[in-house]
Amino acid sequence: MNNATVLELFTTISEIDSSRSSEGVLEIFRIVLERYGLQSFLITGLPVPHDSEWHRAILCDRWPREWFTRYESENHFLHDPCAARSRIAAEPFLWRQLSTDGLTSRGRLVMEEATEFGMKDGLCVPIHVPLAGPAVVTAASDRMEIPPGAMPLIETLCVHTFRKLSSLETKRDKPVTPLTPRERELLQWSAQGKSAEDISCILGVTTNTVESHHRNIREKLDAINIAHAIVKALRRHEIQI
Repeated sequence: MNNATVLELFTTISEIDSSRSSEGVLEIFRIVLERYGLQSFLITGLPVPHDSEWHRAILCDRWPREWFTRYESENHFLHDPCAARSRIAAEPFLWRQLSTDGLTSRGRLVMEEATEFGMKDGLCVPIHVPLAGPAVVTAASDRMEIPPGAMPLIETLCVHTFRKLSSLETKRDKPVTPLTPRERELLQWSAQGKSAEDISCILGVTTNTVESHHRNIREKLDAINIAHAIVKALRRHEIQI
């Protein structure tokens, strides 16, 4: 990056760091994205595909409302090739690059339907947070205008915005609901690396019961997944390792 780009990046990150609200952070981020023709964006954690509560991991939804409704009603999250690649990718990628990944018919349908809502071209910046599961910042429009060399700036801003929003969410005052003794027991076993099947055998309950407890635990701790829940429970001193 040249000096002008570095200065722009420094200034923008300073503005984000100075913001005390999620709305302020997102307004700064939106303005930067619009310079590159990107009109819509989504910032979210990435639970496993079959997680019916995947939308709880969303930090910010600036997708077209009609598209989000369609995406949810058709259960596109289960087949979304952007989400699938973001779970394992280390580098940012453009939506158009997905065509070389051998998409399934449902995967192609997700991308084709997105174009009907003005999202013809886009990008994804995968984010991998230790013990908290994968996440992604994705942005799109009918036409992107990203000059050569701009991707490192966009990637840096996406990651920094995600971290800032996560920090603001963590600091937000929320009612604390303690885990029940049974929930702590289950989560303690999960922290020791036991699967739901293992825990069901240890405690003499069904796997469905364990998974139901896990859902309640995630809800109480506002966690993206069980690994995230374990970290939050440790910080609250509800479990130990």
